[in-house]
Amino acid sequence: MAKTIDATFDPTSKWKPIEEGEYPAHVSSLTTKEVNTRAGEAIVVNMKYKVADEVIEMTQPLWKMDGYKYITNTDNEKVPVTNGSGEQETTSCEHLKGREFQDNGFFIFTSSSSSSKNRRYFELLDNLQVKCQETSVEGKKVKKLVLLEESDVVGKPVLVTVKRQEYVTYDTKHLPPDQQERRSTFKVFNVKLWEDGQTLEPDELAEDVPF
Repeated sequence: MAKTIDATFDPTSKWKPIEEGEYPAHVSSLTTKEVNTRAGEAIVVNMKYKVADEVIEMTQPLWKMDGYKYITNTDNEKVPVTNGSGEQETTSCEHLKGREFQDNGFFIFTSSSSSSKNRRYFELLDNLQVKCQETSVEGKKVKKLVLLEESDVVGKPVLVTVKRQEYVTYDTKHLPPDQQERRSTFKVFNVKLWEDGQTLEPDELAEDVPF
């Protein structure tokens, strides 16, 4: 006789893919590390972002799927799910609530000769409304960058742009391109302040994080 276990199946619940787009979130963690690059020594700032509850008010377009893969037409375009009027159907983004995404890191080059490469990090500070004082170096006016810490950003409401990113697996990097295994993941490519969002305490972010 079959043994009863603590597992259930909900036939009304369907898997939904993640779509690229901009979503409301909160910074959930920040780490830094020092690295050596061809452009000199640098500090890399990495952050994780937890999608906010407000995402349930958003919708995403529906596409025809074959399991976990999109069905495409002869032009390799995704095929939309349409209603009786021929309009593409949409579904709630509630499956993204509490989901965590990570960025690719923001580099801070510490050598003055590579200061022009710090634009992306400066834009991050600017988007988060972190002020940088102006100073003078060799007669030029420059911005004095600050190093973000967890206390500066964790819980801060932000809007994150999430995009799919392909990568070659570590075990196949040494192989010829046609033998390499490619996978994809979703990363945060842009961050800006969520003006209407509410700042959360760190303990609020620790609750109900899905795997």
